[in-house]
This record gives sequence, C-alpha cells and structure tokens, in this order.
Amino acid sequence: MISTLSGKVIGRAQRFLEPDERVRRVVLAQGGINPRLRIVFFMVAAVGVRVLLTAMGEAEGAAGLLGGFLGGLAGAFLANGFTTRRGVLVTDRNVVVLEYGRFAGVRPIRVIARLPQGTRIGPMSGTWAPIELAGERLWVHKKWQGDAAAFTPAQLG
Repeated sequence: MISTLSGKVIGRAQRFLEPDERVRRVVLAQGGINPRLRIVFFMVAAVGVRVLLTAMGEAEGAAGLLGGFLGGLAGAFLANGFTTRRGVLVTDRNVVVLEYGRFAGVRPIRVIARLPQGTRIGPMSGTWAPIELAGERLWVHKKWQGDAAAFTPAQLG
C-alpha cells in the first residue's frame, strides 16, 4: 500500500520518468546540514532574540515570549536554506534521484542522477541515517528507511 505522500511524489515525478517506467519504492531524503542542527538553529535564534530584547529592555511578558518564538522560527527558516531535499525513486529500470525545491512541498525540479537498478544505499539505522548517493551525503529519516532497505536487487522483484 502506497502512503498518500508517496502517491504525491510518484504522481509529480512522472514527467521525469521514461515512458511506461513504473515506480516501485519512494524514499525521501535531505542533504546539506545534519537534520539535528535544525534544532540548534531554532534554539540559538530564539535565545539570541531574547538576549537582544533584554538588552533593549523589552523582554518582559508576552513581548519577550513572542520575540523568542519568532526568533526561533527565523532560525528554523535559515536552517531550511542550508538544506537540500531529494526524492529517490526505485523504478523497474533505474534508481532516479530527484531534486526538490527548498521551500516547495513535494514538487520535483529536475533529475540529479539515474543510477543502475540495485544500487545499494544501506545499511541504515537511527532516526536520521547518513548515506552517500549520487556523490552527495543525504540523510534518510527512520520513516523512509524501510523502503530504502528494499533497494537491493533480491528485494525488488
């Protein structure tokens, strides 16, 4: 059974696939900074804004809390600028690596690589597993690691 998100990825990726090429597996990944650093960006920006507001004498009450929260959101937005998003599709012919926009849902922009069917990307473990694919370090979330393990030729049948 294909999840709703996987279905959207497959539907929007059709224009990048060869005629009659069928998608068997979908794995979403991200490149750039380690995903755990997103929390650091959020916290540093939130604390930084609170310190700035305190120095200005404006950190009392709701203004300080709101300022800290908005600072944290700005930090998360900044971290997103350092993150690349990738979709890896295992088809009946290839492994296709697609580039997605930094801020635009699951809409592929272009094909980064077409790799031979059976390309290995594991083993993976942990919440964010690092892998090397198409010359780039990517991070695969635990949710997608089960599908990524199915990239071996014996399991694609």
